[in-house]
Amino acid sequence: MKRNGLFVLVLALAAVLCTGCGVKDEDLKSDPLVNADGTAPVGSTLVAPAPQDDFVLLDNKDILSANGLYYASWVNGDAQPYENSEGKTVDLYDAQLTLVVQENKTEDKAASAVEGWQTLAQQNYDISDTQTLTAAGQEYTVIQFTYQDESNPYATGVAAFAQRGTSAIEWELSCQDSYSGDALKVLTDFLNSCTY
Repeated sequence: MKRNGLFVLVLALAAVLCTGCGVKDEDLKSDPLVNADGTAPVGSTLVAPAPQDDFVLLDNKDILSANGLYYASWVNGDAQPYENSEGKTVDLYDAQLTLVVQENKTEDKAASAVEGWQTLAQQNYDISDTQTLTAAGQEYTVIQFTYQDESNPYATGVAAFAQRGTSAIEWELSCQDSYSGDALKVLTDFLNSCTY
């Protein structure tokens, strides 16, 4: 059962990071998954901030809501065509911020999901720093890393993991070498702007 949850998460993240599909911020204004002020409700757990620091809301999906899984993503920079490992041309950005929320029936399941995500990160990333951060009243475990998989078009990243009640939360900011922003600051600003 734990493997199935992790598999669903990996599929959702792959869909966000590898397909580059989605719509631009201006097309999302009428989308019911975006509030009039540009904020994005992600499941029933949190409302993510409106795009900031040249980040544009790319996508907000609840298509996996039957499994309690929700995600949203923001991008920075102009889209560049990139051929993925499946031979499909997708849009690639200087940086992409992805939020995944898994709503569970129990706090134990939420804790298990967060632990599973952190284990996957340890297996797939070269982690250079780990710290605890409190933002908007929520405590996160934050890691900074480089990607081990050389076929990944992104070079570095920062991720934050948290549990809030029965929800597991993961934010991940993936950056190409061309991204000149401060990834940790950008992620921290997003975390501080969330409402629960």
